Amino acid sequence: MRAAVLEKYQMPLKIEELEAAPPKKGEVKIRVAAAGVCHSDLYVLEGATPVPPPLVPGHEAVGVVEEVGEGVDNLAPGDLVVTSFIWPCGRCKNCASGKENLCENFAKVRLKGVLLDGTTRLRRNNGEEMRIFLGGVWAEEAVVPATAVAKLNNSMKGRGELAMLGCAFLTAYGAVVNTGSVSPGDVVVVVGTGGVGLSAVQVAKAVGARVIAVGRNSEKLKIAASLGAEVINVREADPVKTVFELTEGRGADVVIEAVGSDETIQQAVDMAAPGGRVVLVGLMPVGHKTPLQLARVVRGGIQILGSYGARPRVDLPVVIKMVERGVLKPEVLAGPFYKLEQINEAVEALRSGRAVRPIVIP
Repeated sequence: MRAAVLEKYQMPLKIEELEAAPPKKGEVKIRVAAAGVCHSDLYVLEGATPVPPPLVPGHEAVGVVEEVGEGVDNLAPGDLVVTSFIWPCGRCKNCASGKENLCENFAKVRLKGVLLDGTTRLRRNNGEEMRIFLGGVWAEEAVVPATAVAKLNNSMKGRGELAMLGCAFLTAYGAVVNTGSVSPGDVVVVVGTGGVGLSAVQVAKAVGARVIAVGRNSEKLKIAASLGAEVINVREADPVKTVFELTEGRGADVVIEAVGSDETIQQAVDMAAPGGRVVLVGLMPVGHKTPLQLARVVRGGIQILGSYGARPRVDLPVVIKMVERGVLKPEVLAGPFYKLEQINEAVEALRSGRAVRPIVIP
C-alpha cells in the first residue's frame, strides 16, 4: 500500500510502497478514505515533536474497517469509522477511572512511533520497520487500536471532512465540555482560529455560551463570525483590552488557548475573569517553558488547566451525534482536498495559513 513517508525532519515527504501486517490482538486495520492535516503533524515534520523517523504521519482519519484482530467484537469488516489520535489501553488506573484520554500506557509510546505493544505493523519492502505518528493515516491503510475507533452511520459515507472528528473536534469537545466545564451563558474566549480553535467555537456555541474568537487571520475570523462568534483581530485591536470592553469590564469565564505561544498564554490569563478558567490546548515544542505573571493567577483565583483531547470511547460518539444533528459542521472548516501524492502541497497550505484543515484522499 502507498504511504507518505518522512525520512528526515524538515524534509519533504515521499510516497512509498509499504507493507501493512495484519492487526494483532485488540487492533483493527482500516482502509483510509480521508485524513486530516493538523498542526501537530507539522511539529513532527519539523522535529519539534521528536517522533523518530522514518515514519508515516497523520493522526485523524475516516475510513472502512478491513480486518479486525483477536478480541475485537464491537467492529467488523465493512464498518465505516473515524479514528482518534488517543489510544486507551482500557486497563491502567486512568482508563479505569474514566480518564482514558490520559491513558498511562499510551503516554509511554506516544512519541516512540509504535502501537501500544511497542511494535509497528508497517515495513518497507526490504523488511525495515516504519514508525507511525498516532496512527500513520497519511496512507492507504492503517492499523490502530480498536479502542481508538468509533463507528459512523453509513449515511455519512463519502464525507471526507469527518476525518476532523478524531482530533480537532474531539480536542475541542474535551477543552470546552470536560476541562472547561462551560455552561450556558458563560463567556468563552477562544484564542486561535485554526482547526481546533474554530472547532471549539462550534462546541462552545452548541453548549450555549457567548463566544469571542481572537486571531490574526482575517479569513479565519470571518469563518468564526459565520459560526456565531464575536471576533477580535489582534492586528487591529488589543485583544485583552477588547475582551474587557465587550464584557463590561468582567472578563471571560473560560478562555480556550489554542495557539501555544508565550504571548497568547499570558493574554489568555489576562483575559480571564476573577475565578475564571484558562484551558491550555495549543502545543509547543517539547521542553519549552513558558513564563507567567503569577500574581494575577493567584490573586484572581484563576485556574490554569491542561486539556489533552477527550475520551474516544465516551466522547467521540457524542461528537458524532452532534454532527448528525447538524450542531457541529466540520464541512465549514475542511479543505482543500488533496490526493496523497499532493501531501506536501497540503502541508504547505496548512503551514502558510491558507487552509484551516487540508484533507488528504489516499
